[in-house]
Amino acid sequence: MATPSCVMNPLTTVRIPRLLTRPGDLMVRAGESVEPSQIVAQSFEPADFRIVDVARELEVPVKNANALLKVQRGQAIAEGDILAARGGLSRRVCRAPISGTVVGVGRGRLLLEGDPEVVRLAALVPGYVVEARGDEGVVIETIGGLIEALWGNGKEAYGVLRMVVRDAQHPIRVTHINASSQGTILVGGATVDEESIAQAASVQVRGMIIGSLPASLILRAQEAPFPIVATEGIGTTPMTQTAFALLRSLDGRDAAVSGDIGARWREKRPYIVVPMPTQAGRSIDASGRPAVGDRVRVLRGDHRGQSGTIAHLLEGLVHLETGARMPGAAVTLAEGVTIQVPYANLERLL
Repeated sequence: MATPSCVMNPLTTVRIPRLLTRPGDLMVRAGESVEPSQIVAQSFEPADFRIVDVARELEVPVKNANALLKVQRGQAIAEGDILAARGGLSRRVCRAPISGTVVGVGRGRLLLEGDPEVVRLAALVPGYVVEARGDEGVVIETIGGLIEALWGNGKEAYGVLRMVVRDAQHPIRVTHINASSQGTILVGGATVDEESIAQAASVQVRGMIIGSLPASLILRAQEAPFPIVATEGIGTTPMTQTAFALLRSLDGRDAAVSGDIGARWREKRPYIVVPMPTQAGRSIDASGRPAVGDRVRVLRGDHRGQSGTIAHLLEGLVHLETGARMPGAAVTLAEGVTIQVPYANLERLL
């Protein structure tokens, strides 16, 4: 059976589960509004234990290792601290691989107990908590565009979408990435190479969305400090034209990108969510159909920044220059001109 391609919806109600990997504490309650960076739940990862073979690292007999120790049982240490050292012409040092406490000494070895790690889970998207799941986490509801992809590197981020190519056949190249890319989520059409991933990391981009990722770059992509999401999965297939057109129509918008594929292949799908703009804490209603007479502002296109009134809701879809077809409304601008605008490009004025 063929693997399904990416799933797209230009405007829908999205429910995002934000769940901990182990039981923890909720920081919000059902009904509360949240922002992307807000911590909604947290838990503690159990302490990590490490055995450090001092004798081997210093290249000395086991019986001589204890005399070279710079720490003792019960002592707190930080990662990189010197645990033991050997002087002379061939000086060697043994450093702590983790922060924690020395809990055991003997036979030329040290047993280290790492500090418990606090795992803080952010909301990732702006919206409302519609479900609180005890000590597991929460479900957040938002309204916006949704693309479910086929592969991701396990990381997630929230930032501004930045389209860097003009065609779905074009890959992200290192020449597309510069200082102005910092803090953005780069969108390409086809794929990416190792040099571009390295350049993106050096300028601190927030994320990368591509059509597909060559199998040879899977490990490199997983090491990247930002999310990489491939709408078409592993390979060299360009992004589908509909997905590319939708992302291009949303260029410049804030977006949440999750590359989480779960513990097993196909258990989860990576996704991109582009929340609709809000005004005074409110957004377009869940059905995506504002009312006739609503005051709105145009966010994109030739009439960007102009405001008007919704004259009527369109029964069909609005055809954009990018090729995308989206639900929308007829808007009468202040100067009396009526235009057709997709809901995704409208902001309600309250």
